[in-house]
Amino acid sequence: MKERDCKIIQDLLPNYIEKLTNEETNKFIEEHLKTCEECKKIYNNMKKDLNVDNKIKEKKKVKFLKKYRNKLRILEIIILIIVVAFVVNTGRKMYIITDLNNKAQEYVNSTNYHRTSYSLDNGNYNKLEVFSLGDKKKLILTTMTEDGEKEVVTTYGTKIGTVPDTPYAKTYPPLEKYKQNIYKVTDTEKTAMLDVEVGMSVDNQEAFWGIENTKDLIMTAITSSINKTTFNGNECYYVSGTPAILPNASMYVNKDTGLLISTMASEYENPDGERGRIAGTEYEYEFGTVTEEDFIEPDISEYTIVEQ
Repeated sequence: MKERDCKIIQDLLPNYIEKLTNEETNKFIEEHLKTCEECKKIYNNMKKDLNVDNKIKEKKKVKFLKKYRNKLRILEIIILIIVVAFVVNTGRKMYIITDLNNKAQEYVNSTNYHRTSYSLDNGNYNKLEVFSLGDKKKLILTTMTEDGEKEVVTTYGTKIGTVPDTPYAKTYPPLEKYKQNIYKVTDTEKTAMLDVEVGMSVDNQEAFWGIENTKDLIMTAITSSINKTTFNGNECYYVSGTPAILPNASMYVNKDTGLLISTMASEYENPDGERGRIAGTEYEYEFGTVTEEDFIEPDISEYTIVEQ
């Protein structure tokens, strides 16, 4: 009977030491330990071994926690470095964008300029010259097709007002109303349309014209990449980003003037939800060189008058 009780007690001792046995079992074990030296010795040895195991476990736990804290500290430092780098880089881009916009204002507000743009779209080569002098505008659009056909359309316009408040008039640069004479020359004919009233938006190209407030500035800085480079011998910034944020998804901006000198082809969506495509374009500018002589119209007798 005693031997059987000892085996039962010895089986229960681990749970007893871990305090997993109930009160009635505890009384049974404790009463037995009072009268059984062998079980008591086993109990003391188990308890001693458990304490050693607990100490080892505690040391391992402490060691693990130290390693965890060290790794957490390293992770915090890495995150801090990333955040600081992000803030510094975003701040740098905000400064560059603001500086370019400020420089561009001197030229954007000019009423005397000659701008030439070159583009290649769907095999057609286009050259557009814009002459501005006060309220006068002259546009010369030269188009050369893949087949070698050439067309030159020259428009002489005088500003007579602004376009009514329509979805298209809410774009920038704003649309203005001009009275125009339009002369078209092809390989086979010369035609002219006189006194045409139309809305035009041909002001100088400000690189970041879509930025209207601080929120726009921050979003543009976050979503764009800005790097120094050269283009056609000019020091500039290459800017690429999200079409929804930037007017031109990828462009070269002159470092000294803040004006566009080249844009990549991009797509857009007009107020009616229709998608269109803008060809990649290169720009050249002259300021203060336009005179009244640039607005002398050709001899109308050489042209066939057509209806609008």
